[in-house]
Amino acid sequence: MPKVSTCSSGKKVFLSMNLAEEALLSAHVQFNFGQGKGPVAVYQCDDCGQFHLTSRGTISVRLKDFLASSDFKRQRQAAEWADKLKHKY
Repeated sequence: MPKVSTCSSGKKVFLSMNLAEEALLSAHVQFNFGQGKGPVAVYQCDDCGQFHLTSRGTISVRLKDFLASSDFKRQRQAAEWADKLKHKY
């Protein structure tokens, strides 16, 4: 079983920049943050050396492009329907 990394900050740890960016995009699909809300970027932690999400600073280019894409709109709509169906049954 792989060792789970931890950080003294208590934040969720991602082992690569790419994994953290994927989590950033997924969070926006899943939680539908309002404009100016939620995590906006990824950074490498000085304490643990791994990657975390942050709601501070400038929105990442990858997130900005994703939020403007039709792919985001489709994924968000699918998440909304899944949520409605979950509560129906």
